[in-house]
Amino acid sequence: MYKLQWKKIGVVAAQKGYDKNIGTAGLLKGVIDNKLIFGGGANFPGGLPVDGGTKVTHKDIYLYEIKDNKHVLLDQIQHDYPLAYGPSAVYKDKIYYIANKDESSSEILQVSVIDNKLNIEVIGKLPLTVENTIAEVYNNKLYFGIGSINGKNTNELYSYDLETKTFEVETEFPGELRLQALSYVYNNSLIVYGGGATVTYKDGYKYDFKEKKWTKLADIIIDNNEYSILGADWCKLNENELLVIGGFDKDVWKDAVFNLSTLTGEEHAKYRDAYFRRPVEEFKWNRDELVYNLKENTWIKLGEINFEAPCGHALLATDTHIYSIMGEIKPAVRSSYIHQAKK
Repeated sequence: MYKLQWKKIGVVAAQKGYDKNIGTAGLLKGVIDNKLIFGGGANFPGGLPVDGGTKVTHKDIYLYEIKDNKHVLLDQIQHDYPLAYGPSAVYKDKIYYIANKDESSSEILQVSVIDNKLNIEVIGKLPLTVENTIAEVYNNKLYFGIGSINGKNTNELYSYDLETKTFEVETEFPGELRLQALSYVYNNSLIVYGGGATVTYKDGYKYDFKEKKWTKLADIIIDNNEYSILGADWCKLNENELLVIGGFDKDVWKDAVFNLSTLTGEEHAKYRDAYFRRPVEEFKWNRDELVYNLKENTWIKLGEINFEAPCGHALLATDTHIYSIMGEIKPAVRSSYIHQAKK
């Protein structure tokens, strides 16, 4: 097994109207023709929430090409409205992204690259909102769900026909209700792993598109250690393996959710203030590189990243390299860096 050598190759350009980019999390993301496409997301330009900072979502979408280990910005555009926490799916050199347009509807955006310029088309509309769900395209159908639909967690998986523009409930996910699960299409099956709610989940399932059946997969346990990949991202390492980077610590997450939801009054305010002011290392986000073998249904640890563990970042793979882009490094604090490793 080889070792990934990570290096910081630059920072993302500032959003229009800003002096610098402080990083965002919850990104539109994908790779087309070995070019990196990402954007939108949210951050706190005014500082921590306990200091009066408020969350801001962004419109900027970037097209980068990596040449001689340098990131070259080919295009930067702004969408009509901010984009954050929607799911992305790459299919036939296009990115399909579900964007909440208002409080009751969303649009399906198709992102393509024409002559090194970004092109965005609205190809469909949905009478519901979609947030922190999965999305994949298989046989010209966009599958989405297992997350927040209309502001409520659901296990429903929808299929949207890209030709007829109709959608329906395809199936019901068999695991616990969750947000921010990871997904991938492999051998006519949909792979779904992780995510979380009041706790993080280590389980995974496979949905056979033809048989329309779910099968339980191996839990994320390596050397007796249970891993959380809530907030993490994954990408294709090779034909049979996925690389996972990032993720909240399961114990810190569980403790924080419990205290922030049960404490009241002065106790709640005191805990919340201390929580947001904790240093990065106390959150114990996952720095281990995890590899899932799709063929063997096994998990291993590959190595460890040499930068602060991200959540809500974009982990993108070209033919030759892997990129970890932006994300948050602790609650309300983002990173604007692009990290690169050769496959």
